[in-house]
Amino acid sequence: MRPALHVIAWHGPGRLATMAHPRGGDRLAADLAGLATAGVDVLVSALTPGEQRRLGLTEAPAAARAAGIRYVPHPVPDRGVPDDAVALGVRLAAHVRAGRFVVTQCFAGIGRSTLLAGVTLVMLGVEPERALAMVAEARGLPVPDNETQRRWLHDFALQHGGFATATHPH
Repeated sequence: MRPALHVIAWHGPGRLATMAHPRGGDRLAADLAGLATAGVDVLVSALTPGEQRRLGLTEAPAAARAAGIRYVPHPVPDRGVPDDAVALGVRLAAHVRAGRFVVTQCFAGIGRSTLLAGVTLVMLGVEPERALAMVAEARGLPVPDNETQRRWLHDFALQHGGFATATHPH
């Protein structure tokens, strides 16, 4: 079995998706094997170490490696915003440009995973509000979790993507 992937409609060579966390404990290996079967190359986790422990996901890096998936931890507090996301965005955008399938995940696949996917899309040249709309369409519900996260992506885009928007002028 594999977790539900919310694939973002993207015109480039690679693919990008968000998801909720995989099942933990003795089901973790099967979920990551399912992601590998679905073609996932890179799994970016926004879960904090405490969340990983509670969910039985402390072995996620090793299980991903065993499944042939590159595991990238980038912990973000629940309902929070990422620290130092520029290097991550550059790396993830490069993976997508190279034709790889990148998946961002957090607890529910709504807030933090949206921001990490949004950072990737901004680095690929997508305007921030359009990036959020693309993720919302794939997810089937409004994203991200809160207005602070939405503003953060707009600020990130202004500083690192060169976008100034009418909704959030700076």
